[in-house]
Amino acid sequence: MFRFTALSSLLLALSLSGCQSPLDDSLYTQWENDQQTAVAQTITQQQQQAKAMSETLPEPATLDQLIAYAQKHHPAIQAASFRIEQAEHGIILAKSLDDPILTISPVGNMAQTADGEVTAMASISQRLPISGRLTAQSEAAKEQVQIASQQHRQTQLALTRDVKQAYWNLQLANQTLAVYESQKQLMHQVHESADASYRAGRAAQQDLLRLNVEISALDNRIIATQQQRRSAIARINSLLNRPVDAPLTLADTEASPVDLQTADTWQKQAINHSPQLQQIHHAIAQARKQLKLAHLKRIPDLTVMLNYAAVSDHGTSMAANGDDQLYAGIGINLPIWQEKLQAGEKQALARIRELLSELIAKHNQLQFAIADMYQRVDAQQKQDTLYRDTILPQARQVLDSSRVQYRSGRGPFADLIDNWQKLLELQLMSHRNHTQLQQDYAQLQFLAAGKVQPDVNKPNAD
Repeated sequence: MFRFTALSSLLLALSLSGCQSPLDDSLYTQWENDQQTAVAQTITQQQQQAKAMSETLPEPATLDQLIAYAQKHHPAIQAASFRIEQAEHGIILAKSLDDPILTISPVGNMAQTADGEVTAMASISQRLPISGRLTAQSEAAKEQVQIASQQHRQTQLALTRDVKQAYWNLQLANQTLAVYESQKQLMHQVHESADASYRAGRAAQQDLLRLNVEISALDNRIIATQQQRRSAIARINSLLNRPVDAPLTLADTEASPVDLQTADTWQKQAINHSPQLQQIHHAIAQARKQLKLAHLKRIPDLTVMLNYAAVSDHGTSMAANGDDQLYAGIGINLPIWQEKLQAGEKQALARIRELLSELIAKHNQLQFAIADMYQRVDAQQKQDTLYRDTILPQARQVLDSSRVQYRSGRGPFADLIDNWQKLLELQLMSHRNHTQLQQDYAQLQFLAAGKVQPDVNKPNAD
């Protein structure tokens, strides 16, 4: 009986020790006790951390530096990394045995044996899969790690694209402000010329009034563009996990041409490296392992048991000696419910078919998106060259000619204003086209999962 008590105490201690975790869950306990307070404190800590990190960003910053900073500090990247970590721990869970089962029967009408009365019984059993089920489960879990890795890469590519597009929005605002300030200075010069002509009797007063209106309209545009600039800075700061009102200055860099290559190159790049497609490929591999696992469930698992019975040293038999009983046994489960087994196999097969269809649909969608974006970038690149080399130089020549004729009294004031407005709008259109070119090129790189080249381009100040 003493041996039974000692054995029971040992088994109970082992069971309870498994309930103690070495991990510190004090943060969760704090959040559980006072959820609102803990969440508020967490947000405050994150804001303080973001403010501290903002001091490490170079000022002025290049596009490459912005991208590198965002990749290091953005919460979405960190969340994707934790998903990989979760999946990696899932491999250990998948290949681990089930917990052994301990059974203790200390009360009840026990058996009467020749050696004495059974006073208590205990048994411990362990299920041992002999079909390779644990290996199949771990292989499926490894595919989940690959899926999480591709999700992490997809997040990195998306963040890079978002930073590039936000960067070009800020560049557009900066260049638009530069155009407005330049044209405002030009209008002041024209105003001085018009005022001199008015005093000499060669110009009407309405010319001066019209110039004042145009200058005021430029001031109004400047105010709107300054607001757009502040919004662009806030957008970049949010992508960098910095306070939205943190100061941000961009470095002056020379423009580099867009490397468009060929449409076929982008298509092949996407087929071979797109995380969206790779995720589905790994999901198909995982589903195939799940199908194998469903087949393996038809093979019984082995269960080994160790049983112990405490026997008292008195009983109805004169030969009672109180020797305890200790014996082992084996067992198997009986996979006889065919409907359940077939349903598991059909479910896994349907999942494979679903993913194959999804792969085809995603492939077609990606091909169209790349082809469409390629054509847009190609057209915008040609327009960018046309604006820079032909349209803007010609518009400047027309405006210069109008200014000379107006000063000499041979040209009407209306032509001067019309030509100035046309040059202003063409300059803005050129910057918008250049910005859209860079943003669409960033989207093309994202779709094809191509390696991001350092293309810290800056629109030409026209």
